[in-house]
Amino acid sequence: MITSKDYGYMQDGRKIKQFRLENSSGMSVSIIEYGCTVTNLCVKDKNGNLRDVVLGYDTLRDYEHAGAFMGAFVGRCANRIENAQFEIDGIVTRLERNEGRNHLHGSFSRKQYEGSIEDEKLVLRMHSPHGDDGFPGNMDVAVTYALTRENALVIEYSAVTDAPTLANFTNHSYFNLDGHAAGTVLGQTLRIASDVYTEIGEGLCTTGRFLPTGGTALDFETEKEIGRDIEDGSEPMRLAGGYDHNFVLNKTQGMLGFAASAHSPATGIRMDVYTTQPGLQLYTGNFLARETVLGKGGCRYPKYGGFCLETQHYPCAPSHPNFPSIVLRPGEEYHEATAYKFTLE
Repeated sequence: MITSKDYGYMQDGRKIKQFRLENSSGMSVSIIEYGCTVTNLCVKDKNGNLRDVVLGYDTLRDYEHAGAFMGAFVGRCANRIENAQFEIDGIVTRLERNEGRNHLHGSFSRKQYEGSIEDEKLVLRMHSPHGDDGFPGNMDVAVTYALTRENALVIEYSAVTDAPTLANFTNHSYFNLDGHAAGTVLGQTLRIASDVYTEIGEGLCTTGRFLPTGGTALDFETEKEIGRDIEDGSEPMRLAGGYDHNFVLNKTQGMLGFAASAHSPATGIRMDVYTTQPGLQLYTGNFLARETVLGKGGCRYPKYGGFCLETQHYPCAPSHPNFPSIVLRPGEEYHEATAYKFTLE
């Protein structure tokens, strides 16, 4: 079942709706037209109590002013573009430098989308004009959310363009399987289907090298507590101030396959992630404590208060020809999907 209601007004006066998807087991997901943002995701714990397991804010104004991409759809290009520029067919495009000298995520998280209910799914659409954030090409984007009877939130992204451009979309929800206001996620466990990550340097841009995770803090092939190695003092962890790394998934690109699994011993909630994308960015909310906007219910989220599992293509892909391409051309359709499935242990 999908219902909708008025959520608020943007600073420029545009009205934003909130849609609520609910299944027969009581799981529900709430999404607003601003940034296609997931504001609430409620699942039952092992005692039958509902837990809201995504971080967020109470009002539209909070989402407009905060800078942590809480629950948002991000693009045109998720993650970083080195030096905020890229080249396609010999033409260099320069973008907004919104994170030091780099470009991070783009502005899709701050756009208004038009939501509609189609075949028991929520579809949100938006037109991104040529020159948006500096990107070439007019782009039409659709983001589809579906909630299955098996407690899976399925997100599909699609886009077309009229000129060669970049496309790399993801969802930036922060999860805390103990509940959004329950403190840090350091005692929750995580497994990632990867034995290789893309090396980062200063500024968190990738160097283009693939390094093995084995024997390092980034080894999640066997499920372990998120906090076990997060402050081990190694170079990758020092550079990022926690986890903010892209993992190369052990799956066939373009096919929906297993990516990761997280679990809360306290609530019994397990979340399995499946995706068509080749990479997964693990981010542990290393800078959440710097946020000036209070979270839902007036709580202040701490450092490591949530973790993101951002399915994506690799960061800084335009700088590294050995990475899968994120170039989208006229006549092609960008299409990727990710599913977050919830069970109990």
